[in-house]
Amino acid sequence: MTMVKVAAGTLRGNLENGIHAFLGVPYAAPVTHERRFEAPQPVSPWQGARDATRLGPVCPQIPTYGPVGTAATSKLAFGEDFLTVNIRTPDPAGRAPVLFWIHGGGYAVGSANEPVLQSGAFAASGIVEVTVNYRLGALGFLHLEGRPDNRGLLDLVAALEWVRDNIAAFGGDPHRVTLAGRSAGGFAVAALMAMPGAQGLFHRALPQSGASTGIASIEDATRLTRRFAAAVNADEDSLTTLPIHRILEIQRDLCNQSYEQHDFARDGAASMLGVPFVAVIDGVSLPEHPETAAHIRRTAAVPMMIGCTTGEYVAHSTVQPEMDFTLCSELLHERTLPRGLSGSLIVERYRSVLPDHSPRGIWRAVAGDLVFQLPAVRFGKLHSRFNPVYKYLYGPLEADELGAPHGAEVGSVWYRDGSNGCELPERQRVKDAGFAKAIHALWASFIKDDSPCAPNGDWPLYHEDNPVVLWAGPGGFELTPDPFDGREALWVPAGHDDREPV
Repeated sequence: MTMVKVAAGTLRGNLENGIHAFLGVPYAAPVTHERRFEAPQPVSPWQGARDATRLGPVCPQIPTYGPVGTAATSKLAFGEDFLTVNIRTPDPAGRAPVLFWIHGGGYAVGSANEPVLQSGAFAASGIVEVTVNYRLGALGFLHLEGRPDNRGLLDLVAALEWVRDNIAAFGGDPHRVTLAGRSAGGFAVAALMAMPGAQGLFHRALPQSGASTGIASIEDATRLTRRFAAAVNADEDSLTTLPIHRILEIQRDLCNQSYEQHDFARDGAASMLGVPFVAVIDGVSLPEHPETAAHIRRTAAVPMMIGCTTGEYVAHSTVQPEMDFTLCSELLHERTLPRGLSGSLIVERYRSVLPDHSPRGIWRAVAGDLVFQLPAVRFGKLHSRFNPVYKYLYGPLEADELGAPHGAEVGSVWYRDGSNGCELPERQRVKDAGFAKAIHALWASFIKDDSPCAPNGDWPLYHEDNPVVLWAGPGGFELTPDPFDGREALWVPAGHDDREPV
């Protein structure tokens, strides 16, 4: 048993395999019915020692986004008191670097309480690890007049402020915080890098399989709100009074309409991601798109490590049982319109440079580039104009755009000897412990130092004039030209300057 004093009171934690764990620690007040759509509120102080030996509830959610999202949906109990962090530390009396990890799940599902994040791997590597729960879906991102936008991101800012003020009590250094996340967590990292309210709260950034995708304008966010209201035949003011199960049902239906039925047009620029509930450029919490901010030197001036898996859209592309080039063009059409291109034109362009790809391979290439690969390339290059950037690629590079699917690396990143138990989903179980240890060590080296240490030696900076990535593939680690660099040229509309962000 370990006791720690924070601003709101005393916490009683556990000792797990040599690691001090404090679980379900509140960084903001519970999300009650009255507070669902308000900014996060401070935690009320408590008397005595608060039990922090068990995980708390997760954000309310139900399976969303078809089979991929269903697999990512938490099966854990949800409740109101979910604005919490889970902290694991090697030594509460130390002064270790801090990892602040944001979970993925399309901004609608997932949690910081999932088994893969409970290994204590980073704490065992001398890092204080913090995993955070935040508001998802409509609770976190539905645009409502008179209510703050980006509530999910405001939750994360509140959690970062809590870390700044309290992490020293757990042996963490508040001046050495790495902001990291995978998938929607990576999208959140990029958004937070452009948020004035988050400046100075982190000192390194690590968006993993997610970058500057899925940012909505106020106009697009307003259209989504109208669709939400129409689904219950109600005016927008009454949406805040709906019971939580009804909010989740509408949220699921709207998300699935975009993801499964490819009805993207209604979601505007967010259609490229296929996730309707996303960060909103509201002019207040998020003044501009992260790529625009990076272009004019307004993203956080911190070193960044960014990357993707080699087959980001492998699992997503299984939604359609049959595929030909005509259907491929039709399915992609609404998603590519925000970039000024028709589905047929982008398929034609990709077929010209990838002539051996099947229709499904072209779909994997186009959608994978649109959502994951090219945002990472663009954001990496833009940020590298003013700050150090390291870019990686995880998994085998296989024909027809096959490779390591989205999320394949998370089991390795969080691998610790003895943590590969049967409670993990098959996709997160490590088969090569040596390779997993090397991946984890690479992540840990970036968190501990601005210059990460690659297993094969120095890792050169990534930038426009030298787009070299560290490829973690089946043969080990290799420095190589980014295989996805150059594909952005396929997306340039006629008359647009391809040197500037689209």
